[in-house]
Amino acid sequence: LTRSNYFVILSIMSRIGWHVSIAGGSWNAPKNAADLGCEVFQMFTRSPQGGAAPKIDADIIKKFKEEMSKNGQENCYIHAPYYINFASAQQKTREASVRVIREELERGSLIGAKYVMTHLGSSKDFSRAEALGLVAEGVKKIMKGYKGNTEFLLEISAGAGNVIGDTFEELEYIIKNSDDGVSICIDSAHMFASGYDIKTKAGFEATLKTIKNTVGLEKIKLIHANDSMVGLGERKDRHDHIGDGKIGVEGFKNLIRAFPEVDFILETKPDKVAQDIQKLKQLRK
Repeated sequence: LTRSNYFVILSIMSRIGWHVSIAGGSWNAPKNAADLGCEVFQMFTRSPQGGAAPKIDADIIKKFKEEMSKNGQENCYIHAPYYINFASAQQKTREASVRVIREELERGSLIGAKYVMTHLGSSKDFSRAEALGLVAEGVKKIMKGYKGNTEFLLEISAGAGNVIGDTFEELEYIIKNSDDGVSICIDSAHMFASGYDIKTKAGFEATLKTIKNTVGLEKIKLIHANDSMVGLGERKDRHDHIGDGKIGVEGFKNLIRAFPEVDFILETKPDKVAQDIQKLKQLRK
């Protein structure tokens, strides 16, 4: 295997990264990622808890792209803030969620981010059907007239409480009733907690069949690789390090085999993330 052939092969394989800090400026994220051994990375472009977004001007765009090249980062992905809720009973919250995601897509296009992904929110004030309709309406508004290059992904949820989007059937409904250009980010811990058995051979085959028959395998554009502190179907969002949780290494072997060209982003704690990255790289081999 020559060096040139190695990089050709790597270019069509899953790349592995982590959600990194942008402390001191977003242009620091590529180096933060490279220092951990990331090949790609995920970040916030604004505070996930609220507040105005830092300006992205021509100087920042130039600096960010230079750092991407300098640190060998193939792609970057943007996670939307946590306060997004398309199914809120408050119209102002729904409208703000649409505005912020559209802004994130535009900001991502400026710096060359490949994807923006978001949680969809929850609703205890509407029926499930009404809540799904509100989410679809919000996504449709986001995409109306959008001409940027950054793609929009809906993230599957863990199904806690009244959270929307914990099944592929719900994600299919939202896409079909909003914009077919929207795709999916799957989170291994969320899927497992929602009742999708990605650990066993039979369970994983059944999960793939469900994906194929709903959103379609081609819609899976990014994987959040997190082990789970909770068991199958327990409907709680609790991330663990790769191999330390209830999913175990076999689940990640299954995901890498099934989605060999989809990138994997870790959202595990910093204390062992370098080990997590190395574990996924070993499984990729």
